[in-house]
Amino acid sequence: MIGRLISGFVSDRLGDRRLIRIGLLTELFGLVFIFLPVQHYLAAAFGFVMAGIGMGPVYPAVQHMTPKNFGKKYSAAVIGLQMAAAYIGTTFMPMAFGQLQQRTGIGIMPYFLLVFALLTGGFLECSYRKIK
Repeated sequence: MIGRLISGFVSDRLGDRRLIRIGLLTELFGLVFIFLPVQHYLAAAFGFVMAGIGMGPVYPAVQHMTPKNFGKKYSAAVIGLQMAAAYIGTTFMPMAFGQLQQRTGIGIMPYFLLVFALLTGGFLECSYRKIK
């Protein structure tokens, strides 16, 4: 929520693509703190907060770019698909992670987050190139 709130104030100045990139970099910055091999939990707690803040602006910015990327004629249908994919993800990802962590342990979580941050960044950069 904090990430989305902050992004709402700066989105017009930064633009959607830059906002998404900053969000993903903030998430990766947070993941670095989660991966730090320190005894105290504060580094990991700070990392989770930063990762969450970084994730905040990604989905709204992607939806905000839709009319420009796909045209106003198709934007409603594309946004519907984006929302359906988001709902499917929020339905099944917790279950998938729960099954994975039962087999491997909770230590898999930072890797899980890292994989999806990299996938998000990679797919978005590929789509930016296709749109050009």
